[in-house]
Amino acid sequence: MNKDIAKLNTGNKQWSGKFGFFMAAVGSAVGLGNIWRFPYLAGQQGGALFLIAYILMIVLVGFSLMIAEFAIGRHAAKNVIDAFGAQKKGWGVVGVIGAVASFLIVSYYCVIGGWIIRYAAGYFDGGSFVAGGNYSEVFSSFTGNAWLPILCLVAFMAVCLAVILLGVQKGIERINKILMPALFIMLLFVMIVSLTMDGAVEGVKFFIVPDFDRVESSGGILGIFLAALGQAFYSLSIGLGIGTTYGSYARKDISLVQNTSLICVSDTLVACIAGFAILPAVFAAGVAPTEGPGLVFVALPAVFRTLPGALQSIVGIVFFLLVLFAAITSAIALIEVNVAVLTEKFKLKRAPAAILVVAAATALGILVSLSQGGRIGGVDILDWFDKVANTFMLPLAGILTCIYVGYVWKPKNAIAEITAHSENGTFRLGKVWAFNIRTIAPALIAVLFVYGIVDLFI
Repeated sequence: MNKDIAKLNTGNKQWSGKFGFFMAAVGSAVGLGNIWRFPYLAGQQGGALFLIAYILMIVLVGFSLMIAEFAIGRHAAKNVIDAFGAQKKGWGVVGVIGAVASFLIVSYYCVIGGWIIRYAAGYFDGGSFVAGGNYSEVFSSFTGNAWLPILCLVAFMAVCLAVILLGVQKGIERINKILMPALFIMLLFVMIVSLTMDGAVEGVKFFIVPDFDRVESSGGILGIFLAALGQAFYSLSIGLGIGTTYGSYARKDISLVQNTSLICVSDTLVACIAGFAILPAVFAAGVAPTEGPGLVFVALPAVFRTLPGALQSIVGIVFFLLVLFAAITSAIALIEVNVAVLTEKFKLKRAPAAILVVAAATALGILVSLSQGGRIGGVDILDWFDKVANTFMLPLAGILTCIYVGYVWKPKNAIAEITAHSENGTFRLGKVWAFNIRTIAPALIAVLFVYGIVDLFI
């Protein structure tokens, strides 16, 4: 009887199978980074030039770091802190960085999630909240409001908490199996509408035809590649402990090589489709693609307004729902990192651990939301948290992961775990990957780290 209970408890902390792991991992990667961040960065960084640089960074750094994190997690079968500390005492600090970064990010992620809920609900009401107005003023008025954004972010976190409380299989895995296919279908719909708009061809050219005259205005070649590398980290959730945590729930018969390859391809494909869904529409509406972070909330409502009749509301609803789905799947992954730490390292039960993490992140999110109206000493906490996490913590965690795998755990041991008991027990690019994780990847990330610190302080 006791053996059966132990077996059941172990199963509840694992993915049900290969497809469950794949969908959950894709869900953790596909998020606001693909649909909110990627299009506006592409608009600012030269379109096709950024796309080429981004794909190169996914190949050189993204794949290598992601498969390393999965291997570390599955080998140790522990939370992110204990997984990094399994080989040598003191290395758990890498997991601490990832856990803290994931907490900081979810504390402002929920604020953006709340904004998305407001816009999705607004389009269900026919989009009257933006009708005929100055879209920038509408957005600023909403985010500067004291209570409505807070109510929306609380609603967003309540959904995430409900999923986390259901557990790994019944909650995280199941919601990703539902939302990921729905997200993909809705994104294709928005892309088709966008590509059929008059003048959309200019946006397509901007996105797929390199224009080297844009290099200087986009920050130079170095600026474009560093922006692409930063986006690769953000989009694939590298350095946040998600890969290690989700890897710890993976069975030995799951091929890490195959799944990591498919996840990277899927994540990049969604980003590209998002680019085709947003940039051609932006060009068709005569809006500047360099709008920045407000592209989704300021430029796109203006784009939707150019569509005929009821199509305005339909496209608005579909678009903001798909962004909401992407935000939810990524947010629950960020939360799960710290829930795993509390349940495994500090022996809390899952429900109290989940409630504690969500409550703390929500409380911090309220401060982030209030800072948007300049109520907290004029400091934009969202921007500050974003810079600290993405400029400092993620690259640092990435460099330390490369050192850990390359020189502490050693590539041969990592490769043994990567190929352990899988259907295809080979890693054909193992030697190339080992060289990359020891030399090229950490060097590239170090440049990003130094550049970010200099840009942040100087």
